[in-house]
Amino acid sequence: MLIKSLRADLLKIKGLPITYAHLIIPIIMCGLFLAYYSFTGWDEYSKILAFFEAIGAGFPVLIGIFTASIMEQEQNAGECQNLLTLRSKTTAFVSKLVLLLGLALFSIVLTSVVFGIGFCKILGYNAVSVTTLLMVALVTWCSGIPLYIWQMFLAFQFGKGISIGVGIVSGLVSALMLTNLGTFVWKYIPFSWTGRIPYTFLRTVLGCTEERNDLMEIIPIFLLVTVVSVVCYLLWAFNWEGSKISE
Repeated sequence: MLIKSLRADLLKIKGLPITYAHLIIPIIMCGLFLAYYSFTGWDEYSKILAFFEAIGAGFPVLIGIFTASIMEQEQNAGECQNLLTLRSKTTAFVSKLVLLLGLALFSIVLTSVVFGIGFCKILGYNAVSVTTLLMVALVTWCSGIPLYIWQMFLAFQFGKGISIGVGIVSGLVSALMLTNLGTFVWKYIPFSWTGRIPYTFLRTVLGCTEERNDLMEIIPIFLLVTVVSVVCYLLWAFNWEGSKISE
């Protein structure tokens, strides 16, 4: 049933801006950064870290926009009546979450591949391999899973305005936690994970041993939050009545 629901959701978003955005944004972002890096005097490591810091700060904003778009598509199709009449609303909401996560994974991997090829082959740097960048991309994607879950809840429960607004605030928090202000508290602020977890992982890969302890500490916290979020999401989806979204 999940496969059928996923196919239906793919047909619903076919041709919508959300599908093109996951392809166009990575290309534009990589082009801008590679163009800037072609003449800036930063060292290789700083350039790589800055690139993924930018992804981490912008990721929550895009999550808010994309989840709001998925909600709006359902709302425009009869005030979400299609969802309310389904035999299993849980399956439908899981399908939408899986769809967004799949698009995000494709987009982040594409970003890392394009940047890696340009950084290593065009600009001639060899600080890290494309394989390492792909690992960072996977870490970035994983760190955004709780945000996707929460934003889906916010979008369908309270509307696209709340979802986009929380996404913007999350992006600001993520950027703030990349500064010294987040040195000790970022592990306990999930909004910061899309920026801090990839940053910490990359620093560890680059040989910064002081970051390794932070990485080991965040793993159980992340797993606990993600599991609890998934359980709460499934319970909410099962009981969702769509009352507030139509107001």
